[in-house]
Parts: sequence; C-alpha cells; structure tokens
Amino acid sequence: MTGPSTRRHVAPSAPRTGSLTRRRLLAGLPLLPAAGPLSALGCKAIGHEVTPPWYELRYRDDRSADTLLLIAAGATDTPDVLHQHGVFTLLRERGCKSDIVVLYRLAASYVLGDVADDLHADVVAQGERKRRTWLGMSAGGLVTFDYARAYPGEIDRIVALAPFLGPKLVIDEVVAAGSLDRYVPSPPIETIEETWLWLRGYAEGAERPHLDLLWGQQDPGVRALDFLGAALPEAQRFTGPGDHEWPSFMRLLGEYLEAHGKSL
Repeated sequence: MTGPSTRRHVAPSAPRTGSLTRRRLLAGLPLLPAAGPLSALGCKAIGHEVTPPWYELRYRDDRSADTLLLIAAGATDTPDVLHQHGVFTLLRERGCKSDIVVLYRLAASYVLGDVADDLHADVVAQGERKRRTWLGMSAGGLVTFDYARAYPGEIDRIVALAPFLGPKLVIDEVVAAGSLDRYVPSPPIETIEETWLWLRGYAEGAERPHLDLLWGQQDPGVRALDFLGAALPEAQRFTGPGDHEWPSFMRLLGEYLEAHGKSL
C-alpha cells in the first residue's frame, strides 16, 4: 500500500427538486433551520447543496481497487465531518482495502429531491468494479435503500448504520402491520412507501443485496430499526446501547468492523 490518494470531482448531473408531497414535507421538516435540532436525523441544519458532490479516497494511488465502498452519509455530513470523526481511519485500520467514495447530496436533495436519480451519474462515474458495498449512515441509509430499489443489481452489499427510515406517519403504519412481510401501505404510495415495500423483500426471501443493520437501542428511530431488524437473520443484526450521535455511531461501526472490516 502506497497510501491513500484523494481526488475531488464534480458530477455532470444537477439535483432535481422533485414533487413536494405530504410525506416528503413531513420527512423534510427537520432539515429546515427553523425546525431546531435534527433529532430525527442526527445532523445539524443546513439549507443548501454543496459541490463537488462526491469525494474519493483510493486505497492505492497508482491504480483503482477492484472493489468499491460507497458511503452515503447523514443529510448534512460532508467528507470533512467523516474525517473529523475518524471514519476513514477506522475503516483502514480495520482492514478495508476498497477504494472509498463519499456521495453527498445534502439537505433538500436528500428528502425533497429524486436522490437515487441525482446520485446515479455519480455512481456510474466510478466505473466497473467486482463488488460494490454501500455504507449508509443515518439519512444516508434511507438513500441507500432507495437507490438499491431504483437501480437493482448495482449494489452487492449494504451496511446500514442507524438508518433513518421515514417520518412517524409512515413508521406508525409500517409497525402496525405486525411484521414486515405483512406490510401493505395505504395511499398515497410515495417513494418512502415504495422503499419499505422493497425492504419487505428481505422478509419474503426476495433477491436483495446482503444487508447488515447496525443501530443503538436509544436511537429515536428504534421502533423502525427493531422492526426491520426482526426480518433479518441474527447474524446480520448488530445492536446495543447507543443513541443517534457520533460516539454511538463510531462505537457500533468499530465493533462491526472488528469482525467484518477485512471483507469491505
């Protein structure tokens, strides 16, 4: 290993606004500065996009790795934030030999835009790899699931770290089903319901990327996380004490990587 190299790029696609529907509005309210702390997403408020929208950290500086780890972070978590909290250092120390790319479309695009479509050009720009793993963190977990639903076959493995799974309106209906395989949404069927229907495939044995789910039992979204986790084999559930803040994220990720880091 010659040491990681860093490259920044501007993707050719521009984010789209999308349609402002009732559920998108409810999910997006925490992203507005007037809404106060982002207790649902664990991120500070921000009201604009950032450029460039992706950031690369290669394993070697002389050639691309055969495998790629794409990180979809929280709605306002830039690569600098991930650096500050030691995410990249932890991944390398625990054996990750993939090239790392952080995809970051912030704030409005995450909830109010067509995020999967916004990100597609960024992902395609990474070229062909033998394996693509996505690490979806907080709101980026929901983005990861939405992308896997919209572009089947482009993700081989998902590590979802405390994924945000939608507003209370949706979660109430999902949990009321009793089990994920019995979930049937009521109209209107929007992106969040379509993503939950895609997640239902894990309970039904449908073809899906391998999913490892990491979450803390004091997370504000624990009802939804427990519900999704119940549909997964025990070996793919990683939970314990922790809330929706960086110390908990890093503890959960560190414990997971201790056992699985070399496979990333």
